[in-house]
Amino acid sequence: MAGFRNKVCCVIPVFNNAATLRDIASRCLEQLDHTLVVDDGSTDCSPAELLAGLPVRIHRHERNLGKGAALLTAISLLKDNPGIEYMLTLDADGQHYPEDIPLFFPFMEADDYSMLIGCLDFSGEHVPGASKFGRSFSNFWLKVETGIDVADCQSGFRAYPIRYISRLHFLSRHFDFEAEVLARAGWGNLEFHDVH
Repeated sequence: MAGFRNKVCCVIPVFNNAATLRDIASRCLEQLDHTLVVDDGSTDCSPAELLAGLPVRIHRHERNLGKGAALLTAISLLKDNPGIEYMLTLDADGQHYPEDIPLFFPFMEADDYSMLIGCLDFSGEHVPGASKFGRSFSNFWLKVETGIDVADCQSGFRAYPIRYISRLHFLSRHFDFEAEVLARAGWGNLEFHDVH
């Protein structure tokens, strides 16, 4: 499965994550050959300076446009690269572990058309009740709207099949993009898999 190192691009949308960005990008590069940082108008640092010396591609929005806009920029940048099959996203704040990226590989090996959603562990006592409720509520409405049953529709740790996702049209440009993309992918008959 090491062959997926060069078929997947890790995309890190960034907005004011100076404290964690270099560590996250470095750890992504240990798992994958390609990492793209989309700086969504950060004001706390220059990602180009922060990531100096790392083989990371950086694209900057001059002003903050929203997380959805950052992900759409990444899709646009990657869609014409024939070597990239999946765009794997994770947040720059450290809540996702790049070391878990290989958990996605068996699903990628099985096909190139599934939406893969990395699921955080919400079973512990450390998780606030409001977070558990919010996730359950969102999962419920996604199922009502699309028939899709996923464990964590709010997770930003995902793998998008770039060939298919780049053909869809999206309206959202902020955090609501992550719900819209699941709905539109479901309506487009893509398969979904939870990655634990």
